[in-house]
Amino acid sequence: MSEPTKPNSTAKERLIADMKQMIADADALLQATSDQAGEKVAGLRSRLQEHLKAAPDRLAEFEAKMSEKTTETLREVLQKTSEAASQAAVSARETAQKAEESVKKATESGKETAQKAAEATRDAANKALDAITEMARKAKDAINR
Repeated sequence: MSEPTKPNSTAKERLIADMKQMIADADALLQATSDQAGEKVAGLRSRLQEHLKAAPDRLAEFEAKMSEKTTETLREVLQKTSEAASQAAVSARETAQKAEESVKKATESGKETAQKAAEATRDAANKALDAITEMARKAKDAINR
């Protein structure tokens, strides 16, 4: 009877464990029926012995291939993850650079606007000062007359 496999084991691990158990059970069956006579039983026993001799090697080969496939898949996933991370880093750099350029433009635009406002204020102040000076001159002329 096969031993129960762990509930959290992978399908591959369960299959390998089941195959090992089947090999052990078949070997035990061969040993238990070794005293059985008959041409059919002898032929079956002979074929079963051949298969049992080959089974561990085939199982080991299967495990190695599955391990290689799993390793290759992990490499591919890691490569894709690395490429995605690199692309994300490039995008982040480009976005940061664009944001910096936008801030500079906004700052320059703000400076220009502030300069224009200062010039307009200065012009208005000069006009007001000229008007006040003109009124003072006219008042002085009126007083002197």
